[in-house]
Amino acid sequence: MGPSAKSKKPDAALAILFASRARAEVLRLFLVDPARAYYQRQIEAATGLPIRAVQRELERLQSINLLYRYAEGNRTYYQVDVLFPFFPELRAMVLKMASPVDRLRGMIAMDERVLLAILDEEQQRVLLVSPGAARPEFQVPEPFTLETLSREEFGAGLADGAPALIAYLTNGVDLLGRREDVIWRRIEAAGYSVKKGKGVA
Repeated sequence: MGPSAKSKKPDAALAILFASRARAEVLRLFLVDPARAYYQRQIEAATGLPIRAVQRELERLQSINLLYRYAEGNRTYYQVDVLFPFFPELRAMVLKMASPVDRLRGMIAMDERVLLAILDEEQQRVLLVSPGAARPEFQVPEPFTLETLSREEFGAGLADGAPALIAYLTNGVDLLGRREDVIWRRIEAAGYSVKKGKGVA
């Protein structure tokens, strides 16, 4: 079943949307980073909810067509339908009430040029890596400062053991959790294990 803009009556959808804390946690995950699809165990890990609660909330959110699901191999993935009638308002509301880090994540998540984003929480600095010369440009919210590198610059810094880069890899947290790109294989091969930030699957 693919994405659909159809929904139940607005009052029924709102009743489902705002009925539980568990649902709010699942909504936050999908609305902070709407470009990502998740399978159930990822949602369990990111939210800290029991798997039965995850399954229940996914079923309810799918029943109003806010989420859709699809199979890939032996896994079923869930993703938010950005054509859902209340999607822009829901996302704006979630981000307004979110922590500064989640607001930052929400901003970064919508730029397809970002391959990885690592936050040095102690220094409140963010490293973004992009595929090439076209760099992501953000009005980064306070108190964060931003550093951007191309994939090539990042690779050279990793090979040379650049101190500023190594600080991110040893002290930082992964803000997006999108580890499909080969850049993550290079990080692991160099002996670094960057932990995922709170609420990141």
